[in-house]
Amino acid sequence: MKISEFCQRLAIMAMALCVVQAAASILVRPSENIALGKSYTLSPAPNYSECTDPDDLKQLTDGAYTSGRLWAQKGAVGWRGGNPVIITLDLGQPEPIRGVAFNTAAGAAEVTWPEVISVLVGDDGKTFREVGELASLDAVHGPLPATGYATHRFWTDALRVHGRYVMFVVLGGNCTFADEIEVYRGEPVLLAAPLTGGVVTNGAAYAWTRRLSHFVARRLRQDAQSVRQLAANGTVSASVQTQVGEALAAAEAGISALPASYGDDFRAVLPLNALHQRIFQAQALIWRAGGAAPLTAWSSDLWNPLVLVHAAPKGQAVVNVAMMQNEFRAGAFNLSNASDTNATLALNLSGLPGGDNPAWVTVHEVQWTDTKSGVPIATALPEAERGRDGYVIHVPAGFTRQVWLTFHSAGVEPGQHQGRIMISGGQHPLEVPLNVRVYPVRFPDRPRLHLGGWDYTDGDGYRDITPRNRDQVIACLKEHWVDSPWATAAVLPGGTFQADDTFASEPDPARFDAWLKRWPDSARYCIFVNVTRNFLGVAPGAPGFQPRVGAWIKFWARHAQQRGIKPEQLALLLADEPQRPEQDALILAWASAIHAAGTGVKTWEDPVHANPFAASQEMLAACDVLCPNRPNFLANTNYHAYFAGHRPPASELAFYSCSGPMDLLDPYSYIRLQAWECWQQGARTSYFWAFSDGCGGSGWNQYIAKRPNYAPYLLNETSVTTAKQMEAMRESVEDYEYLALLRERIDAAANSGGNEAALAGARTLLAGAAGRVLNAPGAARLAWLSPKERTLADQVRGEILDALAALNAGGGH
Repeated sequence: MKISEFCQRLAIMAMALCVVQAAASILVRPSENIALGKSYTLSPAPNYSECTDPDDLKQLTDGAYTSGRLWAQKGAVGWRGGNPVIITLDLGQPEPIRGVAFNTAAGAAEVTWPEVISVLVGDDGKTFREVGELASLDAVHGPLPATGYATHRFWTDALRVHGRYVMFVVLGGNCTFADEIEVYRGEPVLLAAPLTGGVVTNGAAYAWTRRLSHFVARRLRQDAQSVRQLAANGTVSASVQTQVGEALAAAEAGISALPASYGDDFRAVLPLNALHQRIFQAQALIWRAGGAAPLTAWSSDLWNPLVLVHAAPKGQAVVNVAMMQNEFRAGAFNLSNASDTNATLALNLSGLPGGDNPAWVTVHEVQWTDTKSGVPIATALPEAERGRDGYVIHVPAGFTRQVWLTFHSAGVEPGQHQGRIMISGGQHPLEVPLNVRVYPVRFPDRPRLHLGGWDYTDGDGYRDITPRNRDQVIACLKEHWVDSPWATAAVLPGGTFQADDTFASEPDPARFDAWLKRWPDSARYCIFVNVTRNFLGVAPGAPGFQPRVGAWIKFWARHAQQRGIKPEQLALLLADEPQRPEQDALILAWASAIHAAGTGVKTWEDPVHANPFAASQEMLAACDVLCPNRPNFLANTNYHAYFAGHRPPASELAFYSCSGPMDLLDPYSYIRLQAWECWQQGARTSYFWAFSDGCGGSGWNQYIAKRPNYAPYLLNETSVTTAKQMEAMRESVEDYEYLALLRERIDAAANSGGNEAALAGARTLLAGAAGRVLNAPGAARLAWLSPKERTLADQVRGEILDALAALNAGGGH
């Protein structure tokens, strides 16, 4: 996918939602802004075209905050790319400094907040001392805006330093933007205060070497502040608040002594270190004061995001799962440790078919990981270690550990199976009821909704696919119902042609054949051809173009048939995310030539025109598969109207989503409900960007990621670990099958004279099922942290199970 094009499209789409917040961003100014009108240098030079102009070297200190979408305003300064941005301000003479500010924006078009804003000071412009990290220092004022476009002024008045030069070293995501920086005058006595931070002579080198330590310090400071706020909410006594405050102050005092660098094996798994554990021991103290037992088992909605810092756990745990035979479903419960020591627990399942700890239930110990944006998430699902006494579960003091259970009911007899989960190793054993109802309906071996996600496993090195993890990735995808793999254009070379437009040498099929061998028996084989205005020396419209394209596609259709693949199973993405007339014309030329060959090979497009009614209708009609972007479909009325009711009648419909980072997108609304949208609109395939597009490093350490993570699991060079987003993808395919099976059983019951009452109820259920789920409050909000009800899909799914059982009992088999 062309992420830059998608960013531009989302910026246009979200413009109407923009709320100007510049006025709010300058409400707090603790003292005189001594940066006003001062000069500065920028490294690298700004390169974001929408806001780059000759005045970039004046606008950050002109005192003027922009209005409107910040990165579209010439009064702002912007950089594209993930390299450090260095702003070096010259105050003209040494000045006492009590604080600084950096105004920016994020929350739309995949623009994220700065991850690190290091502040350094010096007197000669060559040697600097590090004096603080602004993103962490700003966190005491409250959380960043969670959803939607917003501006935010990172600021602090906690510095007590001096200097003539102030350097801001900013590490961000794909883009960095600012429209104003400020420096606040301190007391004159600060001019004599010694500077104690580390010496820095190269801002860019400093940014890369210290980024890990900055992220670690930020996580600890944010969590200490959150625990402090939890203690101050009035639920514990003043003496407990004092104890908590003292414990946190002692832990925070140690942050400055943390290592400046970390090894290659570092993982951003929480707790990060012993100091981090001490912060959460303070949370355990609050829990105990609130009446929590040393270990509490409790339940939360399956797809709700867990919160790292929260009130004393309450309630009881129970795991209830309803499913067909031969499908996958998940259940979960939480364990909160209110003691002052880490707990290593043994977990055992009993009472289910297959004996104790049966093989058809997989136990996962959900891992907390930090993200570059500073939002901790509990989504990684490594399998729990098997010990001598059962599954081993680790719950640090003051932490909540979720236990995730994956049920695969292949071979399990129908019925109500009542088991239990025993947890031992704490001060007192715990028991969690486990109820699994398997209905007498069999999930098919091949579901109807097709699933794909630009895995690009045809080679050895696209994005985060490597020779060492590729086979594991493919196995994981197949286990999650992926049946529509993607390949690069390298699998369809063109060969060479003679002057009479016949082959001089036919294409080499070796890479195509190797790809098919990795993905045997798939439903569809998708290939990003990425066509150009020249095919082996001939341009569209030239006399030789159509015969050469025709010979090329006939060769590949014939070769696919020889390998047992129908030409109709090949789907060619000609040009990615077309939105301009010249792209439409290019696609039309290629699609026309391919169709003229009469092979049955399909053309596939993902148009992103702001108004598809204004796009080339001839081009859209030439596409066998049209795959709109679902976030656009939800937000853009033209998009929805066109693809829901006015697309070319012969085209097949699919949906895709390519927002990110994936870790912060809702497994329920962003992923699982896409299948319900497919059902509602008659789409046959669901795609997500991208199974190959991890963070450019280890998914276990996003602190040093090269780009946002778009993969629904954790990738590194040698392995893949599933996550809740990937599990939601599998359940989404199964949800679609429920709806399809219900329609199938209704038709069968109607033809065979089944139970009329059951038949009428099933028809009513099917007619409203998708609408109930998709139109529920919050269902269109795709961020994981946005509040919404996440149980309705399973509620409707349970009703479908009951309806299927009733139809079967009435003879409608």
